[in-house]
Parts: sequence; structure tokens; C-alpha cells
Amino acid sequence: MDILQTLLRVAVNAYWEYKPWWTHRRLTTSLDEIEIDRPIFILGVQGGGLTLLTRMLHRNPNVVTTGGGRTYWVGNNEMDKHYIGRLPDDLALRSPRYQSPTFKTHLTGDEEDHPVFGLERDWVYACEHFLDRYRKTEDDWTPEKETRLRRAIKESIRAYASDMETARFLDMSQTFSLKVPLLRKIFPDACFVVQSRNPYAVCMRAAQDFRYEWVRELEATDETRRLKLQLVSEHWRNTFAYATEDLEDEGPAVFVRYEDLAANPEEELRRIAEAVDLTYDPDMIPRERHRLPLGAKEQHKWYPLRADTNQKYLDRLTPSMASVIEENVGDIAGPLGYWPPIDLGKGQFSQSSESTS
Repeated sequence: MDILQTLLRVAVNAYWEYKPWWTHRRLTTSLDEIEIDRPIFILGVQGGGLTLLTRMLHRNPNVVTTGGGRTYWVGNNEMDKHYIGRLPDDLALRSPRYQSPTFKTHLTGDEEDHPVFGLERDWVYACEHFLDRYRKTEDDWTPEKETRLRRAIKESIRAYASDMETARFLDMSQTFSLKVPLLRKIFPDACFVVQSRNPYAVCMRAAQDFRYEWVRELEATDETRRLKLQLVSEHWRNTFAYATEDLEDEGPAVFVRYEDLAANPEEELRRIAEAVDLTYDPDMIPRERHRLPLGAKEQHKWYPLRADTNQKYLDRLTPSMASVIEENVGDIAGPLGYWPPIDLGKGQFSQSSESTS
């Protein structure tokens, strides 16, 4: 039965992923006829609760993503990984964990096999080592990049929008947090939502995430534990440092903390919807009566809202671990309302800290 359910889920996702290729609208509507109205980009880090917010906003009937519209509001929503065509390399995250769309490899064969990270780039693309490679500004603009990005968005609007004239494209590609100036160059009217989550929790989670081969293969020593925390803390810091700097005194942009969204969803979602000019509806908030569409992945990322998800990671922190994170993120995290959850003494790493997330 589990195999049948898996096959059904794959089939449903493939149906929605490839709809831009077979929609009947290709016969009646050219991409030149489609206007892109104030695209919405949600910025942040992996594991930062962006899927929850994206799904809330996606329940607005006018919103489409790269993987679905009103009907399939749980579809793919990160075009840097899931676009069915090929985005320019400056706008894509090519990494072995992202082989979606279904049946289509995301890698090109030209990726660097790094001695530490291999082909993996998730949670390290914004660390100091890779930052220059993924950071993009208006100076990186070319007509080809703009044309290809616009085409990708228009294909989604044509395939999924209930009304193409009122459609709003929504995306949560985390790598775009480093590319705001380039996105603004292409879309001067774009809306941005920056969602943060407690770095002392998410950095602990990422540094112990054994799904990443480089995390598994580094020997469990104090030095490597510190190295992992250093790398993911750099990633968190650079993500929010550049996003906030690039959006300073620029609008429309709104900042939200995952913790506030989970604790006060109606208040926060109203504020966000107003900032990006989407009509708020109470049914955008996760409810027990809601049933996710057939084929939905990550079903836990809806109801019930989980306001206490940080605690299990914070419980693993030692003063030494917290100090590594604080040294890297403190100047950015503090203004966002995040502080070390424990006293920063000269604690040592404990062997038990190398547990799976």
C-alpha cells in the first residue's frame, strides 16, 4: 500500500510539475501576452519555516508558483531548484539533493566536486567560501538572464493561473536572498518578504543534519563540530545581512520572524498580505478541517502550527556551541530579536552533541 501511495504521489506531482509543457493554453496564449505583476519573493534560509508562509499566501486564489496554482497550493515553490526548464546558472542552485522536477536531473555535469562539500551546496552556498559565486547584483544582469527568468515565470502563470490578468507569482528560492539587486533590476516592482528563524536553533539543526554527505563524513571531533557550526553560521549571517542591506530603504518589503508567525498567525499574515497587496482571508491560516491536495509532500508543514520546534535544537546547545554561532551571527541576529539562549561561558563540546536532527 505504501508503494502504491508513493507512486500516486509521484504521478500527481509529475502532472502538476509538467503542466506548463502540456497546458492547452499554449495553443491560445503566447507568453508575450502575459504580464508579470509585482512578483513576490520570500527570502530566508532552509528550515526557516518558509514553506508554511508560502502555503498560507498560496491559498490566495490569485497566487501561482512554479509548481501550481489555486488548486495545487502545495506545489513546488522554489524555482531555483524546481523549474522544468533551465534557469541561468546565476539564478539556479544545482545540488544533488534537488533532482526535481520529477524524472529530470537538476545537475548539468559542470558542477565542482569540492573536496569537503562534494556537489552539495544546501546550507553552504552563502558561507564565505561560496559567497562570491552565489551573490549577484545589478552588475550581473544580462538581457538573456532577464528573458529566461521572465519566461519561467510566465510559463507558470499561463499554466496555473485562474485569471492570468490578476495572477501574482510567488517564489521562496532561498538563494534569491543573495540576489535582491539583480531581481530588482529585472522586476523594479517586486515585493519581498524576509522570514527569519532563530539562528541558534536552525544552525544547530543544519550542523547536525546527516542528510548532507559532508556533515556525515567529517569526523566527530571538537574541531569538526566547530567547523560545521562555523560554516552554517556564516551561511545564516550572510543570508540575512545581504537581504536586509539590499532592502534597506527600499520597498515594498516586509520582515517577519517564524516564531511570531507560528504564535500569532492571523496578525502576522494580515500584516504580510497587506504589505504585498494580497487580499487576506481567514482560510489562509492552517485549520484542522483543511485537507491537503492529493500528492502533497511535507504534509507536516501545515496543521497544526508548531510554535515550539526550536526547543529540541536549543536543548542541544552548550555554551561553546552557542559562542561559535553568536560570534558569527550576533550583529545581525540581535536586531532581529535573537539572543544566545544560554550563558556564554567556556563550555566544551560534548560527544553527545553529534546527534542526528
